[in-house]
Amino acid sequence: MNTENKAVAHRKWNSDEPWIILPGTTIGGEVGTFSADFVIWNRDGTESRSLNGLVDTGASYAMVPASILEELGIERRQTRAFTLADGSKRDFSIGWVEMELAGEIGPVHILFGPDNGNILLGTMTLEAFGLAADAKHHRLIIAELTL
Repeated sequence: MNTENKAVAHRKWNSDEPWIILPGTTIGGEVGTFSADFVIWNRDGTESRSLNGLVDTGASYAMVPASILEELGIERRQTRAFTLADGSKRDFSIGWVEMELAGEIGPVHILFGPDNGNILLGTMTLEAFGLAADAKHHRLIIAELTL
């Protein structure tokens, strides 16, 4: 398992900085302008897949083609309606995977997407890992966690 991700800028919080970057936000550019590598596993950790997805803070969840999730044996847990960028609505099944992103591993919700669709990393996925999108520099950055 490769836990090094060169696309992540690690920084320590400096109390002199006048701004706070919250997890799941985009700074310095437009959403959906760069991609990031990640790995997903089935819940028992016996099967994995390395992927590259578009960082899209306009999306809520991560989305991977259903065929990939089915190959890994990911179970569909629920179905919810989502509003697409064009304003239309569509139902997607949601499951759970273990994900490695930016050197961290944790459980995340994942959508069963169309087999010809984009692989996405949405806001809730970034939030789960305490990351924000630096669109100007095409990287994920460590965000300030708040309570």
